[in-house]
Amino acid sequence: MARAAQAAQAAQAAGVPTCTLGAYLSDLYDIEPAKHTFAARFRLWSVCPERDLDPLPKASFSNVSNPERGDPVVTVHPGGFRDVMLLQGTFRQNWDARAFPFDRQRIEVVVSAGRPLEEFRFVPDNANSAVSEDVAPSGWRLTGFRLVATEHRFPTNFGDPSLRPGTGVTHSQVRIRIGLERDDPTAFLKLTGPLYLMVLIATATFLLPSHSEELAMGERLDSLQSRLGLLGGGLFVVMLNMQQVSAVVTSSVGLTLLDWLHLLTLAYVLLAVMGTVASWRWTVRGGDPVRAERYHHGGAVYGLLGYSVAAAALVGWFAAADWVW
Repeated sequence: MARAAQAAQAAQAAGVPTCTLGAYLSDLYDIEPAKHTFAARFRLWSVCPERDLDPLPKASFSNVSNPERGDPVVTVHPGGFRDVMLLQGTFRQNWDARAFPFDRQRIEVVVSAGRPLEEFRFVPDNANSAVSEDVAPSGWRLTGFRLVATEHRFPTNFGDPSLRPGTGVTHSQVRIRIGLERDDPTAFLKLTGPLYLMVLIATATFLLPSHSEELAMGERLDSLQSRLGLLGGGLFVVMLNMQQVSAVVTSSVGLTLLDWLHLLTLAYVLLAVMGTVASWRWTVRGGDPVRAERYHHGGAVYGLLGYSVAAAALVGWFAAADWVW
């Protein structure tokens, strides 16, 4: 409210006409980060000191596809002229899904004035803007709702002969910002379950006894060969799961939390493969099987401990990071 009042005072001091703009979010649905879209239904209103200043008929919505606008309803009040309009559509949005499924998103609806900044400015009406109590998008929880006044400069004069060629034009904007937080605690386990299962299986193969006197050289090598086969299959499982997760979680910003966990698991399995190859060479050269088994057990315990600490640190850091809001 303080910023809106300051903006209004600054505009009035400069002699620029202003109108307040408010919004009521009545529905939020079809949230699809993979497609970079969401759908919403709003009731927008503007209050202006003069009827000719009404910005809603000429306002543009920069990130909407196929908007549906209701007929404006204009009423006269002691404070001026009020225009109310319904808006519904699918809005384009860049999503930062690096912390999925612990990410917090800020989605926006951009309302741009049809006149240059020198002729008109928006003032957000946050005091009266609100969200319907029935808004409950599946898998998400609302964490914030506010209107922010911004400015956008277009690098063209749109053919206005009164402006010098190459001169840009700045328009007043209001960004309707909606804060979201995922509300599906099972999504993480569904997508990372195969990774943790593979890590446990790889660790278990190093805890099996291998120095029994009844085991001949050939049997020990067969055991190591079986372990290599299992670890090779594990690499395939991790890569396949990584591709499936990438189809669900898309991010153009950088590596996601799930990407890092997959890379960590790949590194763990590759280390297990290298340990198995080293054990194979040790066995072929007549190394002490008791010492080899001791190395196996120690490597399995410390490897699993290191993996757990690294995975927990990644989850904690991504979950605590304040990416947007």
